[in-house]
Amino acid sequence: MSEASQPTRAKAEALTALHSKPTSAIHGLVTSFAAFGMAAINTSDWRFLIPGAVMGPFSVFRLWRMYEFQRKGIEVRTHTDWDRSFFFCSVIIAFAHGLFVLQAMLLTDHVFVISLSVGLCLAQMVGVVARNYASSSLVSAQALAMGIPCAIGWWLHPNPWFGVTAIFFVPFFLSARSLAAGIRNLLEGQRDALETIRRVAIRDSLTGVLNRKGFYERLAEEQARPERGHYIAVLVDIDYFKAVNDSYGHSVGDALLVQIARRLQSIERDGLTVARLAGDEFAILARSHKPQEKMEEICGKVLECFDDLFNCRGVYLSTTASVGAASVQNADPHNSVIVCADLALYETKEKGRNGYHIYRDEMQGKFERREILRRDLRQAVTAGELRLVYQPIGDVHTGAITSCESLMRWQHPTLGTISPDEFIPLAESADIISDFTRWAVESAVAECVHWPADIGVTVNLSACDLRRRDIVNTVFDVLIRYGLAPHRLTMEMTETALAEEPLMTRQVLHGLRALGVKTALDDFGTGYANFGYLIDYEFDKLKLDRSLIEQISEGSRARILIAGLARTSQELGLTIIAEGVERRKQFDALRSLGSVDSIQGWLLSRPIQGGGDIRTYLMQPHFDPDRICEEKNDGISLHA
Repeated sequence: MSEASQPTRAKAEALTALHSKPTSAIHGLVTSFAAFGMAAINTSDWRFLIPGAVMGPFSVFRLWRMYEFQRKGIEVRTHTDWDRSFFFCSVIIAFAHGLFVLQAMLLTDHVFVISLSVGLCLAQMVGVVARNYASSSLVSAQALAMGIPCAIGWWLHPNPWFGVTAIFFVPFFLSARSLAAGIRNLLEGQRDALETIRRVAIRDSLTGVLNRKGFYERLAEEQARPERGHYIAVLVDIDYFKAVNDSYGHSVGDALLVQIARRLQSIERDGLTVARLAGDEFAILARSHKPQEKMEEICGKVLECFDDLFNCRGVYLSTTASVGAASVQNADPHNSVIVCADLALYETKEKGRNGYHIYRDEMQGKFERREILRRDLRQAVTAGELRLVYQPIGDVHTGAITSCESLMRWQHPTLGTISPDEFIPLAESADIISDFTRWAVESAVAECVHWPADIGVTVNLSACDLRRRDIVNTVFDVLIRYGLAPHRLTMEMTETALAEEPLMTRQVLHGLRALGVKTALDDFGTGYANFGYLIDYEFDKLKLDRSLIEQISEGSRARILIAGLARTSQELGLTIIAEGVERRKQFDALRSLGSVDSIQGWLLSRPIQGGGDIRTYLMQPHFDPDRICEEKNDGISLHA
């Protein structure tokens, strides 16, 4: 393959090698000019300065071009004119050294001058091989330009032994090309090995796409590009991926990741780059002059990748993804595009997953608020900023208050009351939720011992709590310390928590039930595998989600569906509780079904402060089902 047809990268590397270290070229030129001068002085023949005059202008021009190449750098590393000019100048310089030997053979018998010319020529030839190995054609041309005058001088010398000497030197000049090729092949082999190592270092070994290091290298390249425009980052997080690993094993989880990577690569066009940043997080990098349209297009296609089932080692899986996208113009350094995309991804997760959001400026304000809350969360327990309120749960038929659900509130010193929907996910992500749960269990149990003996209390568990076996020990220690009967305590968890930690959840549920503590499944009806949970896990109570209750009075289909869910659950021995009951019509509909045991909601009572308020409320723990009304109440007036 000729040099002109070599790949651009190889061309650039060859030019870089030829134009590197101009100082060494200066040292060689100084030596050559000194040799020409010494020959002229020792022979008093100024014709020995002719080689210097021949190569002088070309030497200066070549040095100038070398310095210009170093200054302009990558902008000129593939330009053909730089290659041609260096080639021509180098051949003229080599010819001047061969001419010096020819003069020494024909113009003088001075031993020093002859030895000086031959030694300089041989040294120059060695330098040519060592320096210009990147260009085989240049080494060959210089060898010929230098070797032919030398051979002519040796053969024309009156002493025939010089002609014999020429026979031994000719193979040396002819072997210059192969010597240069050997050096080049050795260095190229090392370069290829390093390139292979680099490719391995920036590639994900499982999926074959770029890894985090490779992605950030590509991002840096995009930021360094001279043309204007927007570069786009899209982050993709697999929803509940850990549940796949826990349920089917890591081999199935790995197969799922491989298929997801392939599907994401199938939309890879127009310069898109796909990478796997972490276990179940992928990223896509693109550039566009219409970033909004491009982000919408990419996000839509990413979600389409999850429409069909994944066949993972014979296991067919359906999963979803949360996506966040952002675009930052090169000239806009105020924020990282990855940070912005991550904020958009967080927004998607916060809004229920299985969708996408594109970064908006107001997300930055929400992010700063979250960081303040995350920072202050760690001292919320010790600073006494947390409190529990209690929402009663009443029997729909007898009117008896059977239990109260404890609900956590945070009174921030500067931001005011913070909703648990806001700070509980932050506590989970900061891995301090166990401190909150421990405080909630202890506070709820300490309050419950002051209530009537037939009224219990409910405490919520998060997905993080279910990953810790010590939650069972915590509950046991609190029950012993306060002397509360275990059956009066109910530990409640959501379907989402079950989906994240199925194996550990079984162990935790088993441990709690072994203590005599009741368990409840919250928000039933919001997921897609409800009855599977009822089969796989043993619960004592089932709480129908408010989204189902809102529709019970709107038509017979919703009513039939809820009746069927409640009846089936009741046949499994579960106590059925309806959440979010706010209207009299809902209460009447639930009561008429006969299969719903209890209700919870504002129609019965708002959440009530602990201490004196809840204890006063429970002094007459009954309400009259026939007289219940939709008036806004304080949690006391509904009693008979």
